[in-house]
Amino acid sequence: MAPDHYREKAMQSDNRIRVGVSRLFARLYGRRDMGGRIACCTVLLALCALSVIALNSADALAHESETTWDADYWDNTTLTGDAVISREDDTLDFDWGDGSPGTGISADRFSARWERHLNISAEDAGNYIFTVEVDDGVRLWVDGVLKIDSWVEQAKASYEARLPLAEGEHTIRVEYFELTGAASISVNWEREPDLPTTYWRGEYYNNTSLTGTPHTTRGDARLNFDWGYDSPLTGINPDGFSVRWSRSLQLPAGDYRFTVTVDDGVRLLVGDRTLIDFWQVQTATTYSQIIYLDGSAVTVRMEYYEETGQAQASLTWSRLETTPTATPDPAATPGATTTPLATPTPSPTPPPTYTPAPTATPATSVTPTSTPTITPTPTSTPVTVWQALYWNNRTLTGTPALARQESTVDYNWGSGSPSSPTISNDSFSARWTAQISLEAGSYRFDVVSDDGVRLFIDSEKRIDGWSDHPATAYQYTLQHDGGSVNLVLEYYEHEELAQVKLSWTPVTDAATPVASPSPTPTPITVTVDDQDDGFQRGGLTTTWREETTGHSDHLFWTNNNDKTRTGYNWGRWSPDLEAASYEVFVYIPSNHATTGNARYWISHSGGFTLREVDQSQHSDEWASLGTYTFSGTDEDYISLSDVTYETYLSTKVAWDAMKWEKQ
Repeated sequence: MAPDHYREKAMQSDNRIRVGVSRLFARLYGRRDMGGRIACCTVLLALCALSVIALNSADALAHESETTWDADYWDNTTLTGDAVISREDDTLDFDWGDGSPGTGISADRFSARWERHLNISAEDAGNYIFTVEVDDGVRLWVDGVLKIDSWVEQAKASYEARLPLAEGEHTIRVEYFELTGAASISVNWEREPDLPTTYWRGEYYNNTSLTGTPHTTRGDARLNFDWGYDSPLTGINPDGFSVRWSRSLQLPAGDYRFTVTVDDGVRLLVGDRTLIDFWQVQTATTYSQIIYLDGSAVTVRMEYYEETGQAQASLTWSRLETTPTATPDPAATPGATTTPLATPTPSPTPPPTYTPAPTATPATSVTPTSTPTITPTPTSTPVTVWQALYWNNRTLTGTPALARQESTVDYNWGSGSPSSPTISNDSFSARWTAQISLEAGSYRFDVVSDDGVRLFIDSEKRIDGWSDHPATAYQYTLQHDGGSVNLVLEYYEHEELAQVKLSWTPVTDAATPVASPSPTPTPITVTVDDQDDGFQRGGLTTTWREETTGHSDHLFWTNNNDKTRTGYNWGRWSPDLEAASYEVFVYIPSNHATTGNARYWISHSGGFTLREVDQSQHSDEWASLGTYTFSGTDEDYISLSDVTYETYLSTKVAWDAMKWEKQ
């Protein structure tokens, strides 16, 4: 039972005592003699004493409950239905072998859930190591955050999670299932010794999974190693080893770029965030990620493993000379979007999961040293680290089916899946989040997608192609003052082929020669009206309507479609332009233009850009669609269809004039 449960029960008893004694007091108080008055005083004293006893009992029970587990057992592997056994377990350390945990539970194919509270005093606050040994599946939460997740059939395996616990009460929940064979589970935790502040505590293992007891624990002055084909130290294999470095780091508040170079796998954890996670065999690769530090001490851990071949591991950090910007939550939804999004409950970055391995040779403790190390040669440009979430739906809602880190967003899955069988081939969605650093200047962001895509830059939606379509290119140009930029890319795949790519490049303007003052040239404007040769339309001729109003006293209109139906109506304006930059305007009349979602596609030299316009908010006026670079070819045009995704035939869509003003 939770402590609050006992307090509630005691309070109920206390209230019943108060009511009963109060009634007795009222009757005695009605007596006029001295004996009745004395009895009243006695009753009041008894009331106070019983109340204190009841509340003290509640505190005692609550305190006792913090050392036991509330346990529920099911005779299935899914923790569903009514629990067969509900009891309190003094410890969570069971080895049932081939037996059963209790009456009514089979020896195989059962599951259990344990929960308890843990009070941490001020002097005990700090970093804790949670260790789980299990056969078969296990999940462990601390304060509602999933820290260990190995929900699979497996032989006896060990897992570890490290996290800070502040002063106060914390909730621990463990879920377990047993399939067949032996069954066991053990959960323990201990406070980690205080981390060094001026050097790294290095734990070296003779396995690639950081499991068991470290062979050697020593102090490393810096993380800047290039071992080549050699062993990192006496007693450690030249291949098949792993290292965990930990220290406490306190830096002035600001944005910091952490950069690692490794061959092979690496994980970098700063505070409670997994900043970099590429636990894989790879040649020397550099990864970089930005995080905001608030000026307080933070725990930094770098985990590394070497498979075969050359071994290299280094870590550096530097402060960005910009205004501090909080690092974005990978799960946060930017701004208002067309489709309602739900913020996922679990942490977007998966917790460290370790593959079981045999226990290593007993540890030897070594005094901190500052052994000279070789400075690694830069091997590549730092890789942007994307926090990626995938859903098995097209709306980015509910709990993500997959969370991982990725070094790029450049995928052409075709008719396949991003991660089979976890993610479906069709009807899935994804969100990528990253923070990058840019020098001051102009940058062109290019997106290609099949199907829907949205790009948010610093929470502002800059590209919106949230619809079914074949592979289509979009472009947005950003003028940036320098510093960090938060990027969020959202994508969905409906059916058939799937593709998405995001890239950005600086835009370099050629130097303009200084000339003598001259009269300002007259702006070049190209206009295409709905009755000009440059305008085409198609669809069902029986549904087109025209009116003698609008620009040049003529326009076309139709009622809207709620989706892409056979014979939907469309119009296209094709100008005769010279290659240059133009601002594009659409003329929206006061009549027959009631849609709130007119979707204009601008075809320019950089691809396609979608602009959604609320025609109902304009009346006989020009509305800007933005400025773009056009190629001066037949690929320069603007199109509009009557597919608005509003209720079928509920609004009107108008086609009138379009103009391009040279910049």
